[in-house]
Amino acid sequence: MESQLKCPKCGSVVYSRRNPICGRCGEKLPESLMFDAATKARLAKLAEQERKQAAWQAKFPGHSTDSGGSF
Repeated sequence: MESQLKCPKCGSVVYSRRNPICGRCGEKLPESLMFDAATKARLAKLAEQERKQAAWQAKFPGHSTDSGGSF
């Protein structure tokens, strides 16, 4: 069974490790529950790649960047 991260003050599940504030009680969450700097950087890079891909797909509807297409 996977353990869930919880706010130490109210016990609510932490749904985002990016937001330093508990969504239920507003308490500042400890650094140990947050993503580290390397993970934050990887997530930011992934989000930027997804944004660029979505923009490209909007420019060229019907085309895919997937390599699994047939010719």
